[in-house]
Amino acid sequence: MIRLTPRRRGWRGWLYATHLWVGIVVAVQLLLWTASGLLMTANPIETVRGEHLRRTLAPVDLRGVGAVVSPAEAMTGRTDALELTTVLGRPVWRVTEGKAKWLVDARTGKHWTLTAADAVAVVRAATVLSGEPVVTRVPDPPPLELRRPGGAWRIDWPNGTHVYVGTAGDILALRTNTWRWHDLAWGLHILDPVEREDTHHPVLIASAVLSLISVISGIVLIVVYFRRRRA
Repeated sequence: MIRLTPRRRGWRGWLYATHLWVGIVVAVQLLLWTASGLLMTANPIETVRGEHLRRTLAPVDLRGVGAVVSPAEAMTGRTDALELTTVLGRPVWRVTEGKAKWLVDARTGKHWTLTAADAVAVVRAATVLSGEPVVTRVPDPPPLELRRPGGAWRIDWPNGTHVYVGTAGDILALRTNTWRWHDLAWGLHILDPVEREDTHHPVLIASAVLSLISVISGIVLIVVYFRRRRA
């Protein structure tokens, strides 16, 4: 029969009781940490990120784009960054202002808003995904699996993969079923299953401290046990 109180007084008895009771308290959390850690390491991080679904794209060649509008014409008063590139073979200025990004047609100087068909074409060009996707607008605030602003379109593929295309014609995120399991495991690992971002909160810190106490007390009890056997 397992005793939940020290059999005798003294530091060894109280250490045993502490180890036992703390172990009971943190047992579920230790199980979650171990199981979620195993799940997160079961797949290479490249697979989790869906890198096997991306194509290797050639560097952008701007030599043949012809005349383009000047950067001053594409900029706004508070532009933070400006990049001349191509999207779907079309020369564009990619404008960044704070957290907002958009495209300006480099030939006409007009704002280019990506359509749903444009977003699908961007994904087909950059990935090996196939089939007929379902396209929806990215809501504001963005969903948990995106966690960043600037999303324009979400393209859902038959294999369960979701690809988020930004307002600037770039792929913001590629989320597979493997990624979703990994993300759930991460949320359980840090005891933040809702937001899955906060690694500094009282519950996690308290669980870590109690687990450390359980481990240290267990090590001390093992050392004491073997020393008594040798005596």
